[in-house]
Amino acid sequence: MALGAACVLLLAGAFPLLGAPEVYRGGAMMLLGALVVLLCLWGGWRLATGKRGQLICGLIFLFFTVTGLSMLFQYGAKAVEYAGIGGPMWAGAVGMGCVALTGVVFMAVFGFLCYRVMNAPVLWLAGVHWAVALLGIGAFADAAYEVRVPVTLPADARTELTELVLDDGRRFDLGFRLRIDDFRVQHYDDATYTLYSFEKGRPGPAQQVERRGDMLHLGSESWPVSSLTSAPGMPHPFLMLPGNPARVLVQKPGTVKDYCAQVVAFTDHRGRPETHKAELRVNSPFACKDWRFSLSSYRQEAGRTEVLLQARRAPGRFAALTGMLGIIICTAVWCWWRKEEQA
Repeated sequence: MALGAACVLLLAGAFPLLGAPEVYRGGAMMLLGALVVLLCLWGGWRLATGKRGQLICGLIFLFFTVTGLSMLFQYGAKAVEYAGIGGPMWAGAVGMGCVALTGVVFMAVFGFLCYRVMNAPVLWLAGVHWAVALLGIGAFADAAYEVRVPVTLPADARTELTELVLDDGRRFDLGFRLRIDDFRVQHYDDATYTLYSFEKGRPGPAQQVERRGDMLHLGSESWPVSSLTSAPGMPHPFLMLPGNPARVLVQKPGTVKDYCAQVVAFTDHRGRPETHKAELRVNSPFACKDWRFSLSSYRQEAGRTEVLLQARRAPGRFAALTGMLGIIICTAVWCWWRKEEQA
């Protein structure tokens, strides 16, 4: 019943009258979330009656098994990356490969122990309940202590971000320096060309210019596309045409296909300076220490590009992600557990 009520509130969050924040962070959702967490803790404890020690040990073994899988993917990817660079980085590739093999050992040892200890479907069902509770605890931690700040940073390879300022005046020191070295935008091949005329300082009617191959055509006139140039302060390529009245041909870029930012973080680890470079894209955030930066949008004005970021520090993220992964694994094993054959 409690889970059903939670689903009703989740649907209510999509109702456009109040909006999702009013529902998700409201008192009713918080109270219901606390009730679900307590019921899941109690339900998992009751389901594991007589096997509670097995449940606790089995979930610990499951955690280390997933940790080994994470080590295999993370350090294996680094080993491939360093091997691709070659030269002296081969030593780093070998080291990362050895750590990845350690993850394989983790998976084999702790996976076997988890399989031997979690030997009943009811234990996996109890694990589902406790994973839901862990997810709820992580959500409560984020609701209480999460910090989310919009950031605007120019892509000039000079300006560095060192602290965040909230609307209420609070300041958060990042503990590192963040800089955007480059920003690239890809457009679809659907650019348009417009001819503007000016007579006695007043703009005349704009005319659309047709492109055929590498040439632009308007009536009996034509111009090569390569004749358009760029200039400081001009947002788009253009071509000034001779004659009276004054005319200018302007290229408007096509629909945005993709954009990404090259970010660099300068930090230190145990007193040693470190530099971390990454490509920041939409839905591919960059993480450094306790902060995650997501690419929101951008704006270009007078030859200057400003990147809009979302900085977020979520203390409950690890607990919430662990709970989600626990729900997936425990539910899958519980559903696929081979039923005992009846005589």
